[in-house]
Amino acid sequence: MKVEIYDALMRRQASRRDVLRGTASAAALLGLSGAMGGIAGTAFAADDLRAQILQIPGVGKGSPTDADWQKVGELCLGPTKANVKQGEFAGVELTFMGLNNQNLHNFLFRGFLKPWEAYTGAKINWIDLAQADYNARLQQSIATGTVDYDILEMGAPFEGDTAGRGLLDEMPDWAAKQIEADDLVNYLKPPVGTWDGKTYRVTIDGDCHTFAYRKDYFGEGSISGMAEPPKTWQDVNAASKALIGKTDPLTGQPAYGYLDPLKGWAVSAFISSRTARPPMPNIRATRRGCSTPKT
Repeated sequence: MKVEIYDALMRRQASRRDVLRGTASAAALLGLSGAMGGIAGTAFAADDLRAQILQIPGVGKGSPTDADWQKVGELCLGPTKANVKQGEFAGVELTFMGLNNQNLHNFLFRGFLKPWEAYTGAKINWIDLAQADYNARLQQSIATGTVDYDILEMGAPFEGDTAGRGLLDEMPDWAAKQIEADDLVNYLKPPVGTWDGKTYRVTIDGDCHTFAYRKDYFGEGSISGMAEPPKTWQDVNAASKALIGKTDPLTGQPAYGYLDPLKGWAVSAFISSRTARPPMPNIRATRRGCSTPKT
């Protein structure tokens, strides 16, 4: 968002709902620093940059501090410096609404983006929310027209509430090129992050959610009666139903299937273990970008 565009919006007394439509563009702007979307740019040799980052505490070298996070942000400024003049966004303020789970997320972003703020002249204000409070805060602000943020950190479940209502701007092509979106792993590429074929977000992280099962619960003669472990959600439900009333072969306690596989931001599914009495509660994953079995 150029300063003149921001000033024009303010002169028109644009509402925050209008400004929210610029979320994707603003997020892409932040993505130039690397901390929000990609780390390697044309101004850096990717291998050299990676080697420098790996010298900073955090990969087998202890816990990084805020100063270490700022070092990473500084190392990743190459693409920004190649495309933005120093101080070009002086006077621009953006509000970022995101999570503070385990003192990470927003707190990490603060450190990563301090060098970006210092170079560009822009200022970022932060709205820190626990994951349990996030949905209520988002829905209330949309329903009451009291949107007070410009950029959102959010998971795919909220894309219908935002992109589906026309509240976001499409990510511009130059942003995808700048963050080297083609280098993302395939499961984070479109259609992930899209709505009606348009991309509205810069991916900030991605992780792999595992699907665990007990070998002795499946196969010939197993208590589930299923030859193979689940491959679809229909199989998951079938396995859970098949285990009702069965006894765990190791503990002699009741056997339990997969619980609450479609709750929360991501997917959590567990099968019985030696301590599984009563049924284990669903544990909500805290990260975005999960993958699920085929339907």
